[in-house]
Amino acid sequence: MRDAVAGVPEVGTLDHAFMFLTVDVQGRVDVCLLSRTEVETTPSSIRVVVASSKARRNLRATGRATFVAVTGDAAHYLALAVVRVLEDAGAIGAELEVERDLLDDLGVELHPIRFRVAEKLAVEERWDRTRRLLARLASEDAAS
Repeated sequence: MRDAVAGVPEVGTLDHAFMFLTVDVQGRVDVCLLSRTEVETTPSSIRVVVASSKARRNLRATGRATFVAVTGDAAHYLALAVVRVLEDAGAIGAELEVERDLLDDLGVELHPIRFRVAEKLAVEERWDRTRRLLARLASEDAAS
């Protein structure tokens, strides 16, 4: 799963989109899709940058999320708990501890959700802000 989120998407290619599920205080599930630009992993946590207003609100309210990645013939489900959140211009960077890592190894070919990486995407989705938030999360880890 770590390999799936590593690196930077190349313009014109089909790249992974990952499901990021949050739950509101009434128990309703909200889903947003993240690109690998918005995700980093550590040995015990995952860092994400989320612009979705519902996901941001839910993370603050419940402190829980699920991250889903499909790779090859397996699906990976990470049950997550918020460790910390940083704010930045309409998005949050969140460090989430992996509480449970479930591997659904079906032994059958699976295909991940993919999107075509457009040149304008880096600007529209503010990848500069994303890099800044992920760097802040990483630097605060190093300072701890």
